[in-house]
Amino acid sequence: MVQQALVLEEKDRLSLREIDLPDTLGPEDVRIAIHTVGVCGSDVHYYTHGKIGPFVVTEPMVLGHEAAGTVTEVGRDVTSLAVGDRVCMEPGIPNMRSRAAKLGVYNVDPSVRFWATPPVHGCLTPSVVHPAAFTYKLPDHVSFAEGAMVEPFAIGMQAAARAKIKPGDIA
Repeated sequence: MVQQALVLEEKDRLSLREIDLPDTLGPEDVRIAIHTVGVCGSDVHYYTHGKIGPFVVTEPMVLGHEAAGTVTEVGRDVTSLAVGDRVCMEPGIPNMRSRAAKLGVYNVDPSVRFWATPPVHGCLTPSVVHPAAFTYKLPDHVSFAEGAMVEPFAIGMQAAARAKIKPGDIA
């Protein structure tokens, strides 16, 4: 489906333009109208350097992976979400049959497909299709902006937990 998106054409060159993006709604997917997207340091790094480690921008790529929006369509097997639900999304989709996923650490699956990491397009576009299993309903008191910040907040919390930081520690 052709959509308007923020596209990193190459290092140091962005454009807001139409681009053909995958749009097939599978039985376990939801379609989400994007409301708010955060700009991450990785988006900036891809813009300024054209790569992060082994991930090199070799063709135009839509940026953005920290987002929140509203469900506009659900796949036939989705029971946990409904049209109209306000949601945020986990931007990294693992192979659910991988050893890492089976151990409950899907985020370290070597085959994880992460939004806005070549060759995967991001979510700075009007709508996305995403697995319902990695889409989370926002409580009514949480804004779209706060929902978009769940992913970076979760990373910070994970880092603090792994470092065993606790209140009163000196950093």
